[in-house]
Amino acid sequence: MKRYRDYSSLPGFKIDEVSALSFVREMVEWNLPPVVFESLGTPGFYLNWLRPAVFAAGLWTDPGRSALRKNYASVGTQADLRFSVLHWYDMTLSVGYAVGYQGSRRAGSEWMISLKIM
Repeated sequence: MKRYRDYSSLPGFKIDEVSALSFVREMVEWNLPPVVFESLGTPGFYLNWLRPAVFAAGLWTDPGRSALRKNYASVGTQADLRFSVLHWYDMTLSVGYAVGYQGSRRAGSEWMISLKIM
């Protein structure tokens, strides 16, 4: 969940696509209040809530070396759906999408899906 918060992550880019000797990374996120489902499901499969989030991140590589400096950005969204199966297993299904930019040019995009069983 919330992989975009990871220190070494920049959603919208492939793993190790952005490289640098040093970097500065900033991120802002907006977590909306969850939408609670009071009576959605059956005793064997029950939906608890849906929580959306929107995020944006900026990354500047090699800030002390102007010749090597590059600017990257990432903008995306994620939705977490919490549900219960058979009254015993709480699960969270996360789905997200992000777009990466190098300077002002779109550099890529990626989808994310994960299932956490608690």
